[in-house]
Amino acid sequence: MKRGLLFLFWSAVLAGLLAGLPAYAADQRAADGMIAWPHDEMVRALGIFIPQRMNALDVPGASVAIVADGKIVYSASFGTADRRKGTPVTSQTLFKAGELGETLAAYGALSLARDKLLFLDAPLSRDLPSRWLSRESDDRLVTLRQVLTHTSGLPDNVAHPSRRTSFEPGERFSHSGVGFLYLQHVMETIEKKPFDDVMKARVFGPLGMTSSTYEDRSRSGIEARGYVPLRFPVAVFYLPFMAAFLGVLGVVWAVMRFTMRPGRVETTDLLWPLVLALAFAIGLVWYGLGFANAAFMIGVAVVYALGLGALGGFIFYLIYVVGFVRSRQGVIARGRSRSPEMALAFAFLSAFVVSLAFLDWTLGVPRFALLDDTTPNAANSFRTNAEDMARFMIEIVDGQEIGQTMRNRMVSERVIVDPTFSWGLGIGIRKDQAGETLWTRGSSLGFESLMVIDPAQRTGVVVLTNSRSGSELAQQVVRNVLGRDGVWALP
Repeated sequence: MKRGLLFLFWSAVLAGLLAGLPAYAADQRAADGMIAWPHDEMVRALGIFIPQRMNALDVPGASVAIVADGKIVYSASFGTADRRKGTPVTSQTLFKAGELGETLAAYGALSLARDKLLFLDAPLSRDLPSRWLSRESDDRLVTLRQVLTHTSGLPDNVAHPSRRTSFEPGERFSHSGVGFLYLQHVMETIEKKPFDDVMKARVFGPLGMTSSTYEDRSRSGIEARGYVPLRFPVAVFYLPFMAAFLGVLGVVWAVMRFTMRPGRVETTDLLWPLVLALAFAIGLVWYGLGFANAAFMIGVAVVYALGLGALGGFIFYLIYVVGFVRSRQGVIARGRSRSPEMALAFAFLSAFVVSLAFLDWTLGVPRFALLDDTTPNAANSFRTNAEDMARFMIEIVDGQEIGQTMRNRMVSERVIVDPTFSWGLGIGIRKDQAGETLWTRGSSLGFESLMVIDPAQRTGVVVLTNSRSGSELAQQVVRNVLGRDGVWALP
């Protein structure tokens, strides 16, 4: 009888969880998160919850690991690494983990600081034979602490990195990928070896992270393929395009309004706004994403426009050329529209409305788009799997390899950004009513990941996905496993 009641109770809990309701808060044990459940019940619940949410969010593949009390208590893989090939995600599948690689690089740099090869508050340039930063003043000021706490003033764009600061180093928090490119150069110079070899010797090897790397593994067959929804490249390209087009068109109208053709804009006057808007959008995407990623994003946007044009042209043909129009009696009849402009506007508006139904289509990121990441890059080329990251979380909890002193400094020496958010020496810190969690979120084209650690409870969760939609999945999994509300993201 008791077993039956217990079964019914946990069935109700799981049903509420799947419905997005906090039903698991019905008793104190579950209110602490699924990590407090009996192990078998947590495994069964996650085995239902994660695939259900992946299907709802259209996430092709995911890998999840949970640690507690210095051990990996859960590790599972879901879905496909490559939909075209039908390759399943396994425990060995590598995911691009973006900024998670910065946290690993910070740990490696702190091991150099422990060995007195780097110093937190000395200029990073002290051991460089030549200046890496553009300005001598920056060279004298930027320190390891500022890079790790993202207060260096260096920019975030690693596709086209500028080597000069945008504000006084140490003045405020601003995420900087270029700062970690600088740190990578310093670490390679000190150790006299490539960055990936430095990380193998100082991080991956000692922690048993046998699969992790900053090098391209896309040809190995064990690296997952990234996926993005169609709406993402469409928005990335056409939002700046429309903003630029309307801005330039406004200038043209103003010129015409107060010069030779007051209040009139001819069709030919749209040419320059169109050309300038295209140039602006292409340049912006290229600058922000790099050549290969931009080629993919712009290519998708162009194909979308061509499809929109073809559909709009077909609808116009039916309305104006063939002459299918609605009569006054509300029935379809033959009869050419008297206004080609109105027919054209209606046709393309209709085509756009139809296209909205396809914006959630998921597109695989092609291999050529990875060309920007073939060189090891501390800021965005990190590849890993969930079990490797679980071993790193155990080290962050226990500090056995780097030592408790340096591990504690990684968390305690922080920059306060707001009452709930701060950044330590390479890792984010989020505060809520239940206490503090340590976290890093990784983002790369077609990949989203999240690592959250509760040091007080000695627990942690890492979620790796091969979809831009995976960010929400990762947040949901972490919230339910740790029993925490909120979002782990930069303010």
